[in-house]
Amino acid sequence: MFTASTPALQSLRNSDSGGHSERIRWRATRHRRAIVAVLVLLFVVQTVLTWTTSTAVPTERGGLSQQARRGRQWYQEFNCTACHQFYGLGGYMGPDLTNVTRAKGKGPEYTKAFILHGTARMPNLGVDKSQADDLVAYLDAMAASGTYPIRAANLTPYGTYKEMIPDGE
Repeated sequence: MFTASTPALQSLRNSDSGGHSERIRWRATRHRRAIVAVLVLLFVVQTVLTWTTSTAVPTERGGLSQQARRGRQWYQEFNCTACHQFYGLGGYMGPDLTNVTRAKGKGPEYTKAFILHGTARMPNLGVDKSQADDLVAYLDAMAASGTYPIRAANLTPYGTYKEMIPDGE
């Protein structure tokens, strides 16, 4: 670093008898620390909000009834995902079950008949009536979670959607 040691500069440095430059440095350091503290505080607040209220799912949208929970357990134990899908994810031997209990021409009784008796492609798994009722409750809870496949949507210029338009509208 270049330092000038002329007598005029030396006298300017020494003329600061009140420590003015030291106070400026102290204030600048204090301001930097305050800014960092505020940023850290904002980060902590944002993190808490993100992981608590922002990710909360309303009970009516995310909760399963006791019967639907049992149905989910049966769905897993009978390994239904090996052949069936939800929202297009899963096996490809059987149909997508996302909206099977709410689709036109189908419904809970239609679904229950397939579960109890099977078809040429779906084996009869020996499901009893209470297990079938639990499975239908689970499938109905899944149907309440959304529509698949999406036939049409009112899109924004950013690629998100304002609303999904169900079939037949």
